[in-house]
Amino acid sequence: MGKVLLTKNNIEEYISKSQSKIYVDKNMILTSGAQDIIRNRGISIIYDKSREEKSEDAICSATEMITKQLIKILKEQHSITDEAQVKNICNLILQKINEKK
Repeated sequence: MGKVLLTKNNIEEYISKSQSKIYVDKNMILTSGAQDIIRNRGISIIYDKSREEKSEDAICSATEMITKQLIKILKEQHSITDEAQVKNICNLILQKINEKK
């Protein structure tokens, strides 16, 4: 079986339903355009889906932990409850964090 090329045109098909993860295995290649979309949305790249599914509930990536804390702070301390606004703010903060790396 050949490799699957993930591009900015088809990346949506591979992002998890929760919009927070993308599972990538050894038969997939991410283009720079696809990587930009993933990074800008704060999506976690999970390598080897079979291993991740077994321990998905037990392990949270750094991005997920940051996102959960941001959501908690925005809702509890700043009374921002609009989901679109919360998601937008989280994405902006994650972009800034990624720029610092």
